[in-house]
Amino acid sequence: MNVDIQYYKEQLASKEDMLVRTASYLLEAQTKLELKNKELSEIHEEIFDSIRFARLIQTSFLPNTDVLKVFLKDASFFVKQQIGIGGDLVFSKNTGHGLVFGLLDSTGHGIPASMLSIAGSLFIQEITSTMQIDSPAALAKLLNYQLYSTFNKTELSLAHMEGSVFYYCSRTGKLKYSSAKGKAIYLPLNGAITELPASKDPVGQSPESVFDEVEIPFVSGDKLLIYSDGLVDQFGGPSDKKYNRKRLLDLVEQNRHSSVAELKEIIEFEHNQWKGDNTQTDDVSFLIIEL
Repeated sequence: MNVDIQYYKEQLASKEDMLVRTASYLLEAQTKLELKNKELSEIHEEIFDSIRFARLIQTSFLPNTDVLKVFLKDASFFVKQQIGIGGDLVFSKNTGHGLVFGLLDSTGHGIPASMLSIAGSLFIQEITSTMQIDSPAALAKLLNYQLYSTFNKTELSLAHMEGSVFYYCSRTGKLKYSSAKGKAIYLPLNGAITELPASKDPVGQSPESVFDEVEIPFVSGDKLLIYSDGLVDQFGGPSDKKYNRKRLLDLVEQNRHSSVAELKEIIEFEHNQWKGDNTQTDDVSFLIIEL
């Protein structure tokens, strides 16, 4: 009997010692975990501080709508990069006789795409500042050369952009555009809305790329909607599907006579409603012009 009691006492003491050591180990692990969480929190905050600062830098390249309105009847744009910074680029540059404007969507997302977007902005500024550009196809071809020679000389399609470039000549009143797999909708004041034709090549993929140039006959009050993939590729809605081009065309058709500011708000609201609680699928941007 005494042997059994002594045995159980020893077992109990052993378990108590194990519990003490386990508790000590867990306390030490908890302390280490709290320190790691603090370090990760500080790193996380540093990363997001950097992204917030990078966003300010990238935003500084966006055009001034007041300058656009000097040449055009009205203009507005929307840019929402996926993580605050990204590859969508809205641009404009006044030239000696008119205005170059458009929208480009860079390869990828996040930091690499934002760097490419800024590079594209600087290339456009350099091209339009050093030579008299009155041809959107010429600008697309020069930008194509700059991007390819800078980023893609050793690996094809390392970095490229898709989008549309427009040139409005205030002297002649003519509007021309060139597409590099761009997406744009023409909204005439009277008549059916149409999607502008697009070339098969993006900018920067190959030195052999060809960019056609098309003149758009217009009357005062006609509008243009130029947009990036992210607008129609957003997942959401009741069945968690892509928004798609058809829905955008229908939305634009229903609101074609709205002002530029109203149409911007309608498209932005529709995008947010469709997205709901889903994460943003891609960088999203669009530019609305009234001629």
